[in-house]
Amino acid sequence: MSNINKKTTRVIIITQFILIAWSVGSSVLQSGPWAASVVTYTLYLVYVIYTLMSRDPLMTRLLIFSTIAGILELITDHYLVETINSLVYPGNEPMIWSSPLYMPLAWANVLMQLGYYGILLSKWKNISISSVVMAIAGGMYIPLYEHLAKDAGWWWYHQNTTMIFNAPLYVILCEGLISLSLPYLISLSLSGRTTKSILFGIVEGAWIWLSAIIAFHIAH
Repeated sequence: MSNINKKTTRVIIITQFILIAWSVGSSVLQSGPWAASVVTYTLYLVYVIYTLMSRDPLMTRLLIFSTIAGILELITDHYLVETINSLVYPGNEPMIWSSPLYMPLAWANVLMQLGYYGILLSKWKNISISSVVMAIAGGMYIPLYEHLAKDAGWWWYHQNTTMIFNAPLYVILCEGLISLSLPYLISLSLSGRTTKSILFGIVEGAWIWLSAIIAFHIAH
C-alpha cells in the first residue's frame, strides 16, 4: 500500500497551495465564513474525485482515515468551545454541534495533506524521524490557519491564554502532537483490510481530543 506517484504528489501540493492562498486572501479581504465553506467543500470534492478516478489505494485509505478523524474532531471542537471556553465561531453559519458544518471536512483536508507528507517522509526516513519532523511541521503549518482565520472571520480565540499572534500556545502544542501521530497511525491504517483505515481514523480522532486536553493543561 505504498503507491506513491508524482501525479498524486502534485495534486496534494497544488491543493495545499490553493488552501494557503485562499486563506491568505480571505484574511486580507475579511471574507467571512462562506469563504471557509467554499474552499473546504471544493478541495474535499477534488480529493474524492481524484481518488475515484485514479483508483489509488493509498489515497482511498488516506481519505477514509482523514474523514473519520475529521468527523470525530467535532468532539475536540466542543471541548474547546463549551468546556474550556476558548474557541469562538461567529455563529452566523450552518452549525453541527459546536462547530461549523464544514469543519469535519476542513480537518479531513489538512489531515490528507499532512498525512501524505508523513507517508513520503516514512519512505525516506524511519517512522521515528518522520514523526518528529511532522510534529515540527504541523506545529508551524496548522497554526498558520489559526492566525489567518481571525481576520478572515472564520474563528478566533478568547485572549485568556498565552498567545503567539492569533494562535494560543496550547493550540500550537496540540497540533504538533496531532502531527506527531500521523506517520505511525497512517502506516498502520495502510496495512491489511480497509477496516484498519476506519479503526485508526477513530484512534486519530481520539488522539486529537486527548492532545487538546494535554496541551491545554501544559500550556494554557
